[in-house]
Amino acid sequence: MDISMKRCIVTGGAGFIGSHLVERLIVDGHAVTAIDNFSIGHPEDLAHLKSHQRFVMYKAGVEDFATIRPLFDGADWVFHLAAMADLVPSIRNPRLYHDANVNGTLSVLESARAARVKRFIYSASSSCYGIPDAYPTPETAPARPMHPYALTKYVGEQYVMHWAQTYGLPAVSLRLF
Repeated sequence: MDISMKRCIVTGGAGFIGSHLVERLIVDGHAVTAIDNFSIGHPEDLAHLKSHQRFVMYKAGVEDFATIRPLFDGADWVFHLAAMADLVPSIRNPRLYHDANVNGTLSVLESARAARVKRFIYSASSSCYGIPDAYPTPETAPARPMHPYALTKYVGEQYVMHWAQTYGLPAVSLRLF
């Protein structure tokens, strides 16, 4: 294996951001394992990579620890993008969002910790700011989640930063706008 090649896990790999990230990582010479349950993502967005020697796709929900845990063995980097998104459905079905976004994040964190990954990147959300006081919204703005989706993404971010502090997991959280 090329020493510069990293083994990457991309959760939510068939989503809009995830599929583009998977493509970029492949172009940059990395091996990629994408995990997606296809509730939001589209497998056809990665169909052109199906036979690529450095790509493998698994259909699984990230909250299913027993299924995803072995996929992390030997991984260097984890990009955790998997999440249930959208505001109104989160209000209608908060348990689904909690299971996917909070329990799923915990499963991914514990899988990454067990595999001793070298970098963990979490895709948080700007929705944690609620209705901000200023535009553009500074990172120092207070978190004021106003719906279950925002809350679950914020709680996931807190888990990630706690795992970094407590277990030394090298993690970064990005609040995407």
